[in-house]
Amino acid sequence: MFTKETARLGGLKSKRGKSIDISLIEKLTLLDDIAFEKLKQGIERGDFQYLKLYFCYRYGRPKAIREVTVNVETPLFQL
Repeated sequence: MFTKETARLGGLKSKRGKSIDISLIEKLTLLDDIAFEKLKQGIERGDFQYLKLYFCYRYGRPKAIREVTVNVETPLFQL
C-alpha cells in the first residue's frame, strides 16, 4: 500500500526481511554448478541467448551512446 510513510522512504518497499533473502541465496547456491554447466552447454552449442547472458554478466551491458548536435543560431542583427 502506498502511504505517506512509503512515499517518504522512496516508494513501495518489500516487506520480506533480509533473513528470507539470505535463505533464498543459500538455496540457490546449491544449484550454481548445474547452472554453470547448462550455461557452458548452451555456449558450446552456439546458442545466442546463452552467449548474450554470459557476456552481460561477465562484461556488463553495453552503454548506449547518443550523438547530440547543437545548432547555435546566429543573430541577424548586431546590437
